Amino acid sequence: MGQQPSAPYGSEYPYPAAPPSRPSGSGRTVGIVIAAVAVFVLLVVVGIGVAVSLLLGSSSEPVSAPLPSATAAPSAPSDDSTDEEPPSDDGGDAGASAIADVLQAKIDEYKRLRDSGALWQSIPDTEFNRTAVSAFLYFLTDMKVATIWGVDEAQAQEYEERMTMLEERLLAQEPLGDDIQITLEDEVFTYDGETGEGGYTAK
Repeated sequence: MGQQPSAPYGSEYPYPAAPPSRPSGSGRTVGIVIAAVAVFVLLVVVGIGVAVSLLLGSSSEPVSAPLPSATAAPSAPSDDSTDEEPPSDDGGDAGASAIADVLQAKIDEYKRLRDSGALWQSIPDTEFNRTAVSAFLYFLTDMKVATIWGVDEAQAQEYEERMTMLEERLLAQEPLGDDIQITLEDEVFTYDGETGEGGYTAK
């Protein structure tokens, strides 16, 4: 009968079974921590992805932005240059080309008149006049060649006035007033502007 009281102590042994419930609670907390870490990592990854996409988008915008400005920059000076250049260029080129055309037209006219014989109906066909015609054509050719390097309006007017003066003296059968010497392959042409004498001589 002294051993019966041990039974209640044996019935109390189930109490130590309570500790297993503690690890289950700690396992939940570990799971929650892992889940939180995973969510944090996902948020970081998503944030990095958004940041990268924004950087790419912002980097593409400046690339497209300078292109219009680069195209707009040359267009402005080109318009300004076209507005500013034509007056000076057209003025110089027009004056040079105009006087050059006038001189060439006069050269062609007198060559045609001389070769056809029509010129000798206006002035006598003499050695003096033939020499004067040759000198006249050389003077005009010399002025035309000078226009290649460019002439201004004053020079163009001077050439035209000189051409008119030489033509008037030629038709008046007067000395042309200027000397000239042209060296050719086999001969030399000379003209005395004061006397009107000259002609071709062999080298």
